[in-house]
Amino acid sequence: MAGLKYYERFKRLEKLIRLKATGSPKELAKKFEVSERTIYRLIESIELANNKKIKFSYEENSYIFFDEN
Repeated sequence: MAGLKYYERFKRLEKLIRLKATGSPKELAKKFEVSERTIYRLIESIELANNKKIKFSYEENSYIFFDEN
């Protein structure tokens, strides 16, 4: 069951990043009912799965996929 919950969080966060609608790490942790550290681990997993960097944009107030080109 824990794996399913992690996968659901993973997919939900990935969608929020694509929509540029994550909010701050603190807001995300509260929304997901997890620690900020868990949010950072999820972001690392999403980066690996998508082979893309994710950065926090203060302009957007959201995590975004970062294209280095």
